[in-house]
Amino acid sequence: MYRSERGFTLIEVMIALTVFALLASAIALTNIQSLRNARQLDEQLQGRWINQNVLTEMQLDSSFPRSGSSDREYEYNGQTWVVDIEVQVEDSEILGSYLRHVQLNARLKDEENYVDTLRATLGKVNGS
Repeated sequence: MYRSERGFTLIEVMIALTVFALLASAIALTNIQSLRNARQLDEQLQGRWINQNVLTEMQLDSSFPRSGSSDREYEYNGQTWVVDIEVQVEDSEILGSYLRHVQLNARLKDEENYVDTLRATLGKVNGS
């Protein structure tokens, strides 16, 4: 019998299976990491949308925000989000106290880490 007619030896088959298993596990790990990254980006995007909505509500509100800290809960996409709001008064010689520095921190209700932070400055026209 010639070598080409005998087929593969057991050691050749075992080496081929080992190489296949290593490649398959590397591909699986890459896919898992991609899914984690996609989930994290989705949470960050939703957190930014929530923060921008809160900022828009503050801009449209007729009352000027007071200095201090508070938090609000929002339902979005089947999840409960918490937005921690910090407002600081900016006293300046030129503008008086017509500016507010606002920091919005969004996180999922059951999480401790923020997924998005938004900083903005709100102004008030004198007499309004």
